[in-house]
Amino acid sequence: MENDKGFIKLSRRFFSNAMWIEARTFSGCEAWLDLIQSARFDATPRKVSIGGREVVVCRGQYAASIRYLSKRWQWSEKKVRSFLGHLKKEGMITAECTQGINLITLVKYDQYNDAGTTGGTTGGTDTAMIINQLKDEWAQLRAQLGAHPHPIPAQTPPNPEKQGHTGGTNTKKEEERSITTTTELNPKKETSPDGEAKKDGLSLRETAGKDKIDYEALMDYYNTTFRGKLPGIRAMTDTRRKNVRARIAQYGKNSVMQAFQSVLDSPFLLGDNDRGWTADFDWIFKPANFTKILEQRYNGKRTDTIQSRRESRGRLASLAAEILAADAAKDRR
Repeated sequence: MENDKGFIKLSRRFFSNAMWIEARTFSGCEAWLDLIQSARFDATPRKVSIGGREVVVCRGQYAASIRYLSKRWQWSEKKVRSFLGHLKKEGMITAECTQGINLITLVKYDQYNDAGTTGGTTGGTDTAMIINQLKDEWAQLRAQLGAHPHPIPAQTPPNPEKQGHTGGTNTKKEEERSITTTTELNPKKETSPDGEAKKDGLSLRETAGKDKIDYEALMDYYNTTFRGKLPGIRAMTDTRRKNVRARIAQYGKNSVMQAFQSVLDSPFLLGDNDRGWTADFDWIFKPANFTKILEQRYNGKRTDTIQSRRESRGRLASLAAEILAADAAKDRR
């Protein structure tokens, strides 16, 4: 249809108008329009706090709980979930729920919100779509490299003949100063309770003999690996960094992944014990504990429990009583 072409320019001030903010039950069309105007417009990601929980919101995303949308649209929570499910099925949004907060991403947000003028809408939209496509392709490439790690190829040095004597000498010195060995650590791939694929690896770089560890990547990997199993951490404190460096210096980079895998294989460390106790990040990286984990001291069935010790003491007491009774009987004879 001819009326399907072009755009209708609508000021964002419209959504502050009394006609829009009046109390009412939203239609499906109004709810969809509300998602478009509520999603973050700026390209710079922003951290927002919702109900005491922090969420990072990027352009074209909107963070809200089902309860909030139910109250805003005056719908039942069941209807909100059904509506969002319909939008996901139609490929209009993607959504992920973290701690009760839905992070909704509008798939074609840039088609509805171009930062330029009306005359530049088409060009701006096309550029944004290309950028988003490149981002998606880059994310897929990273995922593929994570699942099938390959050694990083050495950079081909520039041709000394083209650079001249001075340029070639400087390049060689720079290369000598920046020799870097990268080790990709890839434990067995698992799936989190939410069905999300866990990160496949963690890069620890050694440069000129000095460890350079990506602590943020380590924290993310720990939280993802043990989500729903062990307490997560929110920051890599100086003490935690010091302990990680010490364990790597003592046992090597691969020991971190080996220790994490050993913890995953230990029901006892994951809470299957008579106290309901679980290990945590700080406990794992203590010197004695880390050594025992690598030696798989906790991977067998734990028999030395409080109950077993009580039973042992009871059997010893009974045996002692029997011995004393037998000695008393001999004395009476």
